[in-house]
Amino acid sequence: MKLKNKDKLVSRFSYIHKSLEWMENEAGQSVIIAKSPISQGETVAVWGGKVVHKSELFNLGTHAYAHPISKDLYIVTPVHDDGPDAVHLIRTSGKPNCGFKGEITLAALRNIEVGEELTYDSYMVNPDVLESNDTFFEAIRKRYNGNFSNFIQQEIDSDPNLRVFPAFQEGAWGLLTSLDVESCNGDTIRDPEAIRRYVLELCELIDMKRFGETHVVHFGEDERVAGYSMFQLIETSCISAHFANDTNTSYIDIFSCKEYDPKVASEFTKKFFQGGKMRVNVVNRF
Repeated sequence: MKLKNKDKLVSRFSYIHKSLEWMENEAGQSVIIAKSPISQGETVAVWGGKVVHKSELFNLGTHAYAHPISKDLYIVTPVHDDGPDAVHLIRTSGKPNCGFKGEITLAALRNIEVGEELTYDSYMVNPDVLESNDTFFEAIRKRYNGNFSNFIQQEIDSDPNLRVFPAFQEGAWGLLTSLDVESCNGDTIRDPEAIRRYVLELCELIDMKRFGETHVVHFGEDERVAGYSMFQLIETSCISAHFANDTNTSYIDIFSCKEYDPKVASEFTKKFFQGGKMRVNVVNRF
């Protein structure tokens, strides 16, 4: 890509990293390029300006640039004779090297080399990604989890249908998913054969090979904790559980050094035991 220098960067209301410069590509498009290396995590730009409601955007015409900071609010920067604030010249891309911290701060997702164009993905600020029954948006949420604008990231983190669980990290010994499932079907959690069937179907679903039989034992002198406990060895670790009769709550741990999808496991578990509220904690063990 051949580039030629443009005028000096304008930053009246916004911040732009000192290592960036405004260039023009062969197609005559303005691009923001790194003129010296930028390290992963460094802040590269911060939007500034006046906050307005979305209903006011139409009246601004072409005399201002707008950046979303919530579903209804935008931060607006006016355009002067010497051009827009350079932050608005940062283009979007399906292969971005920058992501968001908060609503207005853009940071490097990886080390950026000299000559690279700085970009972010438009879906990082697009509320459409909050559509729960869409496989495309689910893939986008997984790809950019932790790098969305904060008003979108908060929605993802707080909604069980949108939440993105940690992936199996390189170098981890195993992935642990802990499930607390309240208001389960009382007959099911008191049925040892149903519990064994749960283990069999779960292992088939997440592709885990069982090692030996499923152990299901009822014990507990204290009625508060009395109920069946379960333990199943798998070739990559184990699955264990306790089912509390007093509250009809299931406490289940799935630990494996083989990769699996915690969301698939948790949704199956809740459905199998006909549970209500569910708490899910996923951690990589090192």
